[in-house]
Amino acid sequence: MNDTPGLGLSTPDWPDPPPPRLRLLVGALLCAGSAAFLLTDTAFGINVPVTTSLIAATVLLSRRSRAEGHPRSGVVLTVIALLLSTVAVLRASEWLVVGCILASATLATTVSLGTRTWKTLLATGFLFGEATLRAVPWAAATGLRHRPRHLPFRAPASVFSGVATGLVCAVIVGALLASADAGFAQVLSDVGGWFVVDVPRSDVIAARIITFGVVTLFVLGLGFADSSAPRRSPDRPGDRHPAEWLVPLVLVAVTIAAFLAVDATRLFGAGPAAPTSTHAERAREGFGQLIVVTVLVLLLIGWAGRLAAPRHRRLLAAGGGPLLALTLLLAISALRRLWLYMSEFGWTVTRFNAGAFELWVVGVLVLVGGTWLVRRTDLLPRLTAGSAGVGLLVVALAGPDAVVAAADVRRYERTGDIDVFYLSRLSPDATPALSKLPDDVRPCALPRLPDDHPWYSWNLSRSRADNRSDWPAQCLRD
Repeated sequence: MNDTPGLGLSTPDWPDPPPPRLRLLVGALLCAGSAAFLLTDTAFGINVPVTTSLIAATVLLSRRSRAEGHPRSGVVLTVIALLLSTVAVLRASEWLVVGCILASATLATTVSLGTRTWKTLLATGFLFGEATLRAVPWAAATGLRHRPRHLPFRAPASVFSGVATGLVCAVIVGALLASADAGFAQVLSDVGGWFVVDVPRSDVIAARIITFGVVTLFVLGLGFADSSAPRRSPDRPGDRHPAEWLVPLVLVAVTIAAFLAVDATRLFGAGPAAPTSTHAERAREGFGQLIVVTVLVLLLIGWAGRLAAPRHRRLLAAGGGPLLALTLLLAISALRRLWLYMSEFGWTVTRFNAGAFELWVVGVLVLVGGTWLVRRTDLLPRLTAGSAGVGLLVVALAGPDAVVAAADVRRYERTGDIDVFYLSRLSPDATPALSKLPDDVRPCALPRLPDDHPWYSWNLSRSRADNRSDWPAQCLRD
């Protein structure tokens, strides 16, 4: 039992888990080796879900029963995490795939830590960092304990340890030197005889070493966190005077109501715009502020919920309910502003992502109201994390680049305006929509594809797109 205070925001009591099974150590090394080979010096594709599946299988097969059990919500979040990793097979947009990989890893750490409260959800990064640090000596001690006592040929363990360490170091140093000098690389090839040594570049070697270390630590951290969870002290219900949290709710609700009343005639484009601005200009000026206000209201409601005593539940609903409804109207007005702006100036990936984020915030507002009605606010942390994963998955399946390209093509057919340079910088996800452009515009608008990649980085979008690496000369001049 470890009674020392944890790092960051962790709870003061996090017991040591049972010793890990040897399969966790072997699986961590296999996952790290596969990731170092499959994910470096190539594009994302089949290699991402393959690596993710190996990691999930390693942790699940090495799991020991935990006293708290594994609720069904953890299974749902695990499925969402695995589905997010499959985006790499469907979409070619690098930023989208990287975001889905990070979201998948975050959901996996949330499940392994048994997160059920807002405090642990917000502290997931700190808690998993502590789990990773503690997993290293935890796994190393198990590896020494599983070391065979009777070694072949009666050689001492230090001999095998020295040979293994020396071989690893020699391979790394030799590869680095070979990548630095072509003559030495040729010598290595000649020494190999019939086996030609394909020496990777030094940056590839460094990337593989880093990937190997990061994935190893990640798998061991998941195993440690999955075997033991921080002991959470029971939350003491708030018992503050209602005025401390009710007055802010009422004042903010009145402020939002006043804004909606002033803006009512122009909120949905029903009335004329201000004399000094168009609807699109007002959308550009106010969308970001409305998003910030919506998020602040969510934080304010959460803060009031922690301070309110159980006997004041109805009072909290009376003050927070109208505020939720007004904030929902505010979020809808923000989406309307964004729609007006995109109708005037066209679609971009940034604007699409901003709208998707605001839609997710609207969903969270609905979740808050629903959990209040059924009196299950304890489900909110995991519902919020799960809704974020589902929202990102829906965005990825829709394909921001494809949606933006299709919208801009329709706008071009209607107005004749198009930003060819911007569209050409999109990923191959946009190729099907851009292929509908006229012959005089299409060659310059289609994105250029990267070089060929190995089979394990196969991707549906890249395979469906024609290879447009060679642009017409007039496109390059423009």
